[in-house]
Amino acid sequence: MVLLGVSLTYAIYVKHKAKHLQSLTNSHDLHDNAIIKNCPSRLMLEYRKYITTTRTNGEMQYNLTQSTHIPVITSEMQNINTDILGLCTHMETIQNEIKNHQIVNYITISLQGRLGNVMFQLAALLSCAKRLNVTALIPSNMLVSSCFRILTTSNITVTNLKAFHEEMYAKYDSNIEHFNMSINWTLKGYFQSWIYFYKDEDLIRRLFKFSPNIQEPADKFVETFRLKNKTIVGVHVRRGDMLTDFNQKLGYATATPSYLHKSMTYFREKYSNIIFIIASDDISWCKDNIKINYDNVFSKFDDPLVDMAMLSVCDHVIITSGTFGWWGAWLAGGDVVYFEGYPRSGSEIDQGMCHEDYYPPEWIGME
Repeated sequence: MVLLGVSLTYAIYVKHKAKHLQSLTNSHDLHDNAIIKNCPSRLMLEYRKYITTTRTNGEMQYNLTQSTHIPVITSEMQNINTDILGLCTHMETIQNEIKNHQIVNYITISLQGRLGNVMFQLAALLSCAKRLNVTALIPSNMLVSSCFRILTTSNITVTNLKAFHEEMYAKYDSNIEHFNMSINWTLKGYFQSWIYFYKDEDLIRRLFKFSPNIQEPADKFVETFRLKNKTIVGVHVRRGDMLTDFNQKLGYATATPSYLHKSMTYFREKYSNIIFIIASDDISWCKDNIKINYDNVFSKFDDPLVDMAMLSVCDHVIITSGTFGWWGAWLAGGDVVYFEGYPRSGSEIDQGMCHEDYYPPEWIGME
């Protein structure tokens, strides 16, 4: 379901890509190892130095010798995306930057996993690039393009990358602070820690602005309760794939009804005139295990992306398991209660996690 949410911007880009690639094939002005600046969104213009995208047939390409072809941003794309893009980099400017070797040092990442995982990886990449004062090459990704106001428009071949492998998937690795930038780097791992980007929260929040087709229905739904002066608490209940035998053996754990009752009671006692909006990949289970009350409603959306956007505009959030709920809570920015039973203590997943690095210190753990 998530992968089908391709934005209009991306569809138009694909439509025009073939035509422009053919016209550029005969050009000998583009260096084999070209690195260009992307046409950023309006929200990211101030960070243009750090943000570029790469795509070759949907995948990152390394150590190739063929010429790099860059599709032009068409006037049709500009007209449709005026509100999103702001200003676009013209082809002549791109070519000049390549010829003059204005972009030398860069850092990129191999994106892996689903949305919550990818968001951690992008946040770590951009914050690292900002700290090192180098360009971040953001790999083009259909999921990212369909979710956020990030327009991916380029095919770039990058070479001579040294890989940095994190030590643990959910523990801050301080070795990332000591890169030798006489060479270029690619990050390998999940980088699931708030410590990687806590100094650049404004940058990350600008990056993770959902596309209007995702954010607007979420805003409209939440606004119906905000107009009633409600304190809005989002509740995300992750179950689904965490219940498979394989994931259970790894240590994934799902929240219990008692945890949900306890966490909701916490907010009822702390705030008045409250409403809980419950989102889940298993609404039937939620309806069977969370008491239907005057102060809770269930998400009406079938699209998990809209659910995350909805969580992001709640006042406070309760989460259970997984990175999807984590990001909904982090984007909301209010009080957060998380399930301490995730992952299962002593499991393989647990051994790769430092809880203090994964959960921000102001978040509240409950069982």
